[in-house]
Amino acid sequence: MDEERAVMPYLPATAASKLHRLQSRGLIPSLLRLFSQKPDETLLSFDQVQDLLRDRYEIDRGTQAIPISHIVGSVGRYRDFDRAFLPLSGADQERWKRLDVALNELRNLPPIDVYKIGDVYFVRDGNHRVSVARANGLTDIEAHVTEIESRVPLSPDVDVDA
Repeated sequence: MDEERAVMPYLPATAASKLHRLQSRGLIPSLLRLFSQKPDETLLSFDQVQDLLRDRYEIDRGTQAIPISHIVGSVGRYRDFDRAFLPLSGADQERWKRLDVALNELRNLPPIDVYKIGDVYFVRDGNHRVSVARANGLTDIEAHVTEIESRVPLSPDVDVDA
């Protein structure tokens, strides 16, 4: 007779502890950047990049797996996460914890929604999902991709000054 294995639930307290560790880990580099000449490690603002590039031709590329390491910015929440998608003070902590529990209990999460310019992505919807995925060691994430063709090539190492 086959026995069903009981799966241990992923506790919200575990998600809260993980979030606290991540926020602490992001605080130290932020403080060090205040006293050094290191470039800012914040996410890029999609609106600022769009204004500079002035490109508007959009192509729907459908849903596909994209590398999390190529996500460099956000449409509206670029101040809520740093470049490593560590949650900052503006991130919704309860939402982050609920998503962490859902991911670790293998619940289906909807794809994020991104703009692609060159080789980089800007999150339209799903910043917390990206943060949780990255915190759990995932390297790719499902995304609905809208590509904006650009004459200026952007790569994952682009910074605010560039």
